[in-house]
Amino acid sequence: MTNDLDTALLRSFVGVVRSGSINRAAILQGKTQPALSQQIQRLEQQLGQTLLLRSPRGIRLSSAGEALLPYAERILSLTDQLSLKPVLQGEQQRSIGLVEDFVSGHLNRVLADFACAHPRLRLRVDVADKQTLFAAFERKELDVLVSMPLTAAATPDQALSLPLNWFAAPGFDLQVASIPLVIFSQPCTWRDRILETLNRANQPWHIVFESSSLAALQAAAEAGLGVTALLADTPPQHSQLITELPPLPDVTIAVYRQQGDTDPINQQLAGLFLRELQRG
Repeated sequence: MTNDLDTALLRSFVGVVRSGSINRAAILQGKTQPALSQQIQRLEQQLGQTLLLRSPRGIRLSSAGEALLPYAERILSLTDQLSLKPVLQGEQQRSIGLVEDFVSGHLNRVLADFACAHPRLRLRVDVADKQTLFAAFERKELDVLVSMPLTAAATPDQALSLPLNWFAAPGFDLQVASIPLVIFSQPCTWRDRILETLNRANQPWHIVFESSSLAALQAAAEAGLGVTALLADTPPQHSQLITELPPLPDVTIAVYRQQGDTDPINQQLAGLFLRELQRG
């Protein structure tokens, strides 16, 4: 196996995975299906692993393909950034606003990838609730904002729907008259949707712990205080996925830049956050 992988092969692989079929990916990439299939085969030969499993229903990732995908996406992202990298004169700073839900699972990967392309650039990251962040964004104190939407006034670069899931400590007893909830404090649109979901299902509930801090909710759920609803990639440690409760609606998280912003650095930052959201 060689470590010198052709980025063109990686790009073909990622394109096939994201489009869901070799035919569709070939059309989007302007290639013929046989040519694209040959590129996937060359990549598999280089790695000595089967990456895609084919069936009449389409394709799916093998275990080796699942392991490769995040690394392939990061390699391509860094390659694209380096090809667009502007020359920085002196020290420059970019300001990012993040809701806490996005920090724990994604920020380290974004910062690591961005630092590779822009080692001289200084980043300032503000972590707060969405009301505070949008106020700072409207004052033009933030270059990039990652948050649940607050108003229709700001148009995001892209908005994605992500699933909420129920989590609880292992062995948590759900055979109770009323479900104990570990939940975000008001104001919180997630909180409203969670409670509406339980009420529609006629599921009794009571709140045993509430906080505006994601880390506090994770700790309370891990300690066995109750059931919590979080994004799939921010579960409490040592928790279990709960499927017996009513399914929760998706939530929207979006990436924003200032209106009319053409700065390539801000565009790259937004692209990295979008990549992490799509992975989630």
